[in-house]
Amino acid sequence: MKYFDPPAIILFFVVSMAGILQHFMLLQLNTEWSLRLVQAVLIGFGYDLMNGAILGLLALLTPLPISYRKILFGMIGTVFLGFMFTDYNYVILFGTHLPFSSYEYINDSGAFWSSAINVVKSLEFFLLFLFPTVLLILLLRIFGKEKVSFRSGFIRRAISLLILFLIGGAAASYSNSYVSKNMENPLTSAALQYFYLTKDREPEEKILRPVKSLSIVKTLVPGVMPYEEKWSEYPLVRIRESNSCTSHKRSKLSKKLCQTNKRPNILIILLESFRAAEIGVYGSKLRLTPEFDRLSKQGVIFKNFYANGFQTRHGLVATYCSLFPNYGAAVMKRYARNNFLCLPEVLKNLGYSTSWVYGSDANFDGQSTFLPKIGFEKIIDEFDYSDSAVSLGWGLSDEELFKKWVSVLDNEKQPFFSSALTITNHHPFEVPDEYKLHQGESVKDRFREAVYYTDAMLGKFISQISKKPWFKNTFVIITADTSSFQPSEGGSNNFEEFVKIRSQVPLLILSGESISIGKSDRSMVITQPASQVELAPTILDLLAEKITVPWVGRSLLAPMVDSLPDIPLRAYTNRPGAYWGVIGEKNRYFQENNKIDHYFGSKNKNNSVLLKEEGSSWHKIIRWVLQENLVWPEKKI
Repeated sequence: MKYFDPPAIILFFVVSMAGILQHFMLLQLNTEWSLRLVQAVLIGFGYDLMNGAILGLLALLTPLPISYRKILFGMIGTVFLGFMFTDYNYVILFGTHLPFSSYEYINDSGAFWSSAINVVKSLEFFLLFLFPTVLLILLLRIFGKEKVSFRSGFIRRAISLLILFLIGGAAASYSNSYVSKNMENPLTSAALQYFYLTKDREPEEKILRPVKSLSIVKTLVPGVMPYEEKWSEYPLVRIRESNSCTSHKRSKLSKKLCQTNKRPNILIILLESFRAAEIGVYGSKLRLTPEFDRLSKQGVIFKNFYANGFQTRHGLVATYCSLFPNYGAAVMKRYARNNFLCLPEVLKNLGYSTSWVYGSDANFDGQSTFLPKIGFEKIIDEFDYSDSAVSLGWGLSDEELFKKWVSVLDNEKQPFFSSALTITNHHPFEVPDEYKLHQGESVKDRFREAVYYTDAMLGKFISQISKKPWFKNTFVIITADTSSFQPSEGGSNNFEEFVKIRSQVPLLILSGESISIGKSDRSMVITQPASQVELAPTILDLLAEKITVPWVGRSLLAPMVDSLPDIPLRAYTNRPGAYWGVIGEKNRYFQENNKIDHYFGSKNKNNSVLLKEEGSSWHKIIRWVLQENLVWPEKKI
């Protein structure tokens, strides 16, 4: 270090090395090499060198003696290495680098302990955090002990400044120029192929009223717009007249599900990360879901059902409120003051008892504030279980959750609406020994074990409630909160497969009146595309109610598109990086923020443009209505 400033050069070397090592390890998740991937790697290395150079420059330019700078930037470097390790695990879990919006979850840190303990034991923890941290501290301690003159110190800083400027500047110039020129390129947005810190694409400046998009969206939202002036500022509000069960022209689905009793009990089961890709009835050969596959023979199975977002909070908002989530924001936190009229409140106003059951802390992500606000009267979380209840990883086991849920339902006043969110199929994927498949210790192997376990607990739960006296008058809706788990196959260049893996979730509807559990095949398969926002309107349709709501979804009980041409059969998906998909029954359009048409089935370019415009309009409108609090009036009108 005779000619260099020790804190600056050491910090640059260790941080850059750790970043490059992180990206090499992420590369192991990709099964196929391509020019696209090579470009992404180079971008990543560029950002690694840039980050190291920035920290080195800060250490260099700080007007403190070398001994103080070593201590200060030793601590800063350690914190940064910790952030990089956290970012690595975030990529593994969610397929994307940490967005700035993740800072909204700092106060929920207690919920991550089970996962944190798991990763601390890993080789990755040693390679990406412990080893570089020890190396950083050791090198800072060894070098720079000797006292230097002002002239010698100035020369060292000047040489170090030149090196950091040349290396870091070149790296920053390459990476940022490439990104700025190719901002619409999948390299800057696709999961697992980010190699730089993603920016939350949610500008702080006020979003202006998107007039053109508004006109498009108004034609896509089912129902009649209210004529009163008081509704003029609420573009998503519609009068919904649910007549699919009473109309003389009924669909095959409505004939199967509609009951004479207008007040059936309703259960919604949200299975954590229970994506279609692992389910047998959806084409998987893994044999992980025998119970779900068995139940699908007794109900209505939807083969083209999609999550509207990529995290649990998105699934809850879409399912309960029939509103497309804005992926870049913690909706239940950031929009706590926003007014929503959601399914639980509608049902409560119709005389339903409402409850929500969870296996972890409901304070996480603002659930304990948001869920009562939208109409759930009773919130059951980990603090309501017995002390002997078994925990697995992130929270209480699915077996404990379903056991608790049965006791809640047995004591509910009918009719009731109740929903539960499972937890075991969440990282770190811990299951009892008897459900371990012993195929390996990789994240993907543990995930599959968790899917197998969750499926078994689901079958046990349905079998138990099917014997209850209230079951005959009950609808059971089984789906997932998200399809967020993304192992190596998520890097596929087959965009149709990409959409399926990252967005497709199951939907199974069981009816206690029309379906005899465990008997002959009475299944109905629905192929029309749909998404989570359709669930609330469908449930309302089952009740044959007329009501004014701000919902964007349509009822799945309605006749097919040939009889309702003004209501397109579309499914909309929404994920980080301005990725979105518009999915139709015979063709699909998918955009990765690159303005390239990934269009399957029909090659009709005009239709492709139409679908692209629809998806873009939805993005703009949802952001605007949430910003301006235009979902529902603050006071009842």
